[in-house]
Amino acid sequence: MAQQPMFALITGCSSGIGKDLAIAFAARGVTVLATARRTESLSDLTSHYDNIEALPLELGKPDSIEKLRDAVINRTGGHLDFLVNNAGTHYASTAVDLEIEEVAKLFEVNVFAVMRLCQIFVPLLRRAPRARIVQIGSVTRSIPVVWQAPYNASKAALSQYSKTLRLELKPLGIEVVEIVTGFVQSNILHHGLYAPENSLYLPIKSTVEDIKYRGNKNGMSPQAYATSVVTKLMRPCVNPEIWEGALARSLRFLVTFLPLQLLNWILFRRFKLDLVKAGLNDKTT
Repeated sequence: MAQQPMFALITGCSSGIGKDLAIAFAARGVTVLATARRTESLSDLTSHYDNIEALPLELGKPDSIEKLRDAVINRTGGHLDFLVNNAGTHYASTAVDLEIEEVAKLFEVNVFAVMRLCQIFVPLLRRAPRARIVQIGSVTRSIPVVWQAPYNASKAALSQYSKTLRLELKPLGIEVVEIVTGFVQSNILHHGLYAPENSLYLPIKSTVEDIKYRGNKNGMSPQAYATSVVTKLMRPCVNPEIWEGALARSLRFLVTFLPLQLLNWILFRRFKLDLVKAGLNDKTT
């Protein structure tokens, strides 16, 4: 009996990690169903790879997800081997300066849409001989990176959801793999750092920008990241968590073995939060 073709549905493929994940899967002979809000942004992929196809998806719209499910069923005959939840958005704000409306938008894309996608595609994944849900997470689920509390919270929520989902889907034969991502070169920081004019944290803004932009610039290339991740995902046995990207393994060591108090002390000094304290003292004298 001929082996049925393998299909991978990947969200957010117009650029960065998503684009290179699509290429890496396609290079392994998997038919990739690549999504983006505008399918024309995927023309570079579809013109160079016969086994990459473009489908529209707007994560913030539940009806768009339902239309995607119907399109995938029609294309695959009703089965799916990989659901790769890569698409996400970023909102860099301190915990006290955040705007709840923006946080709601962030969680809609980074958490709630992922929940909908997993829920709606489980029936298709059950029909594959070895199905895997792949969540593109972040080291910030464990590392409290200053000036991006909302983003950190969304990735922590995604991680805990994925851990629970992993247990609940085990009886159904579906694996859940979380990619705990370190620094990877991308344009995720293009929105910049949000801060009101009276923010107490302005004294450290340049420090945070330097750390984040330098880390992004010196991060792992998305091509190398995608190749490594997909190579591991295609193996018969895969770890439930894959730490990948620049500094990922070092940060894993820190959060695993360092006492929380010591980790917080290191981060306090790294982000020069003493400048915030000094600024407060200056205002009271």
